[in-house]
Amino acid sequence: MLFNATFHAADIEQRDKKRSLFMAKKMLPEYVFDTSRLEGNPITFPEVQTLMDGITVGGHKISDMEQVLNIRNAWLALFEMIEQNRFEVSQNSFNKINSLIAKNEALEWGKFRTGNVSIAGTKEYQCPPADNLLQIFNDELPKIKNSSQNPVDFAIRLFLWASLNQFYWDGNKRTARIIANGILLNEGIGVFNISATDILEFNTKMLSFYENKNADDIIRFLSQKCIKVVNL
Repeated sequence: MLFNATFHAADIEQRDKKRSLFMAKKMLPEYVFDTSRLEGNPITFPEVQTLMDGITVGGHKISDMEQVLNIRNAWLALFEMIEQNRFEVSQNSFNKINSLIAKNEALEWGKFRTGNVSIAGTKEYQCPPADNLLQIFNDELPKIKNSSQNPVDFAIRLFLWASLNQFYWDGNKRTARIIANGILLNEGIGVFNISATDILEFNTKMLSFYENKNADDIIRFLSQKCIKVVNL
């Protein structure tokens, strides 16, 4: 399911992949925290840092702590794929990331959903039937890649496309976010991160996007606020 969108950006200069990865790894606790907070996870930033250091924190549900660690594990898998030159935007990569990020949280993880789902807060939008997902993925992904102006454009469009189609039972935005980061980091550009301080604006624009399929507003928001170019 494609959508209407316009994107204008200056040419993105090729950067240093190793340095981009180095800086992304240094900032990983922040990215994990922001992603978990977008899911309504109450674990604080210092607690996220503690969990990522291998120390449990008290006063939280096991599921909340596991969600944080799942996000971390998906990021670490992405770093490994990029470092070993194995990263590609494919169904295998999507499934690999979802198998980590939605583990023990979704009905199934690491494979396309086999039933229908809906997106909370929407009134008109209906997600594609499960039987159509593989064809949608195979037909539309090449079109999105070929029509993108640069890696940033591709990363943003891919994130929105995957979020719209809801290929998995759960963890769709998180999975798409990691893959989008793979595109940027593999090109040595930077990261795609939605800050916890921007959650309300992001959710509002995403709901509008789901309902009318016009991506101009959300693309403008993501390109201006959520693309973090790594300073070398």
